[in-house]
Amino acid sequence: MHFRFNFEKALQAAAVLLDLDGSRMERIRLLKLLYIADRELLAERGRTITGDRPLAMDYGPVLSQVYDLIRGDSARAGEWSRYVHSQGHAVVLQGDPGRGELSRREVEKLIQVTERYRDTDDFDLSEATHDFPEWRRNYVRGTSRPISWREALDALGKGDRADGIERDEEEQRQIDELFGSRT
Repeated sequence: MHFRFNFEKALQAAAVLLDLDGSRMERIRLLKLLYIADRELLAERGRTITGDRPLAMDYGPVLSQVYDLIRGDSARAGEWSRYVHSQGHAVVLQGDPGRGELSRREVEKLIQVTERYRDTDDFDLSEATHDFPEWRRNYVRGTSRPISWREALDALGKGDRADGIERDEEEQRQIDELFGSRT
């Protein structure tokens, strides 16, 4: 199950989360909230918000391309930092990239995840993701190993949906090849 990373949606989702949290948070918190939102939306709707690939890292699951954008290790890091700027271990919302790429349901999911973890400090939020079976199965200290979205679906009791999701993604890939790529 390989989704296509969507820079605009990832940027807008990060901005929504930052806006809901006073425009500033630790980057680990942003990474965890985005992962949780992607994971839950996948189980509910058969797709993620960001299209990113998760990795099992020391502090829990991380969305790989968003992590690279936050660290400035991406070709589009300059564009990202116009809106979401890193200051040490924190990220700050500097501008409004809009919400036009996000569906109403995606924004609702981001709000739900924010509200659920509002009173959870950053360390406890990171530790909570260590309970995710897909992270535990793939974690090796000091490495960044891929986590498959299929494993996340299995962990959420939705593994039976994986084949259908993969079929839908393959059909969309073929359509994109014929008629041009979606954003």
